[in-house]
Amino acid sequence: MLFAFLASLLSAGEDIINKIILGKMKLAVQEYLPIAFAFITVISLFLAPIDFRFDSTVLSLPHLLIFVLLLASSTIWNILLAKSMKTEPLHEYEAIILTVPLATVIMAMIFLPGERNTSAIIAGIVSTLALLIFKFKKHHLNFSKTASRTALAVVFIAVEAICIKTLLVDLSPALLYFFRVFFLTIIFHIIFKPNYDILKIKPVRMGLLAASLIGATLMVLKYSAFAEIGVVHSTIILLLAPLLTYLGSYFYFKERRNFVPDLACAGVTIACIIYATLAR
Repeated sequence: MLFAFLASLLSAGEDIINKIILGKMKLAVQEYLPIAFAFITVISLFLAPIDFRFDSTVLSLPHLLIFVLLLASSTIWNILLAKSMKTEPLHEYEAIILTVPLATVIMAMIFLPGERNTSAIIAGIVSTLALLIFKFKKHHLNFSKTASRTALAVVFIAVEAICIKTLLVDLSPALLYFFRVFFLTIIFHIIFKPNYDILKIKPVRMGLLAASLIGATLMVLKYSAFAEIGVVHSTIILLLAPLLTYLGSYFYFKERRNFVPDLACAGVTIACIIYATLAR
């Protein structure tokens, strides 16, 4: 459980740093994705020996197909979200992306028999619905024709989570993450062909390095949480990340709106975490 809590803390930090890089520094997504993943690959190479575990069964055809599905899902949702952030109104993006935890919980319940714990599922559904209820606004109901891209990305994010949990039986979290980002780096470089000249700009270079350090550590912790307590329970705890992001926005960006809804959502999430933990 500690892994999931630490991942929540780092997720909030990553969101704030990414907001600075993509928002204040105006770094293009086409440059950010491949270069950030290249940095993350190097960092994850040093994390991979931690709790090293490699079972040869991962080389069997079924497991290789699952890994290919993981890469395909991750590539697709990263590109879809990048395009969505460029072309869709922010309120549409926010409204649809809020459904990721709920989609993940439902997908885990369907495809992972080990995740079919009634208490955890109830807590997961209640906490994710609370997030939707407290965060959903009337203007979120106005969708454009391109909103289907973000909705499709939500499905692929959930599919990837199922693939990760399945492969963690044979690979340690850090090693699986290294394989994932290594191949994604190659894929993103083929697709985007980034210009590394942007690294000559010191704030951009330092921002990307900070985001990569936090991102790599965050994801290894998230994978470890999936392996230790499962997808559903981890998803509930990771719902704390939006609250922590809000706190960072409150103090750093001076975005001081929706305090009461965010506080209420946090209260429901904490209650669900306690319930799911005590009922295990």
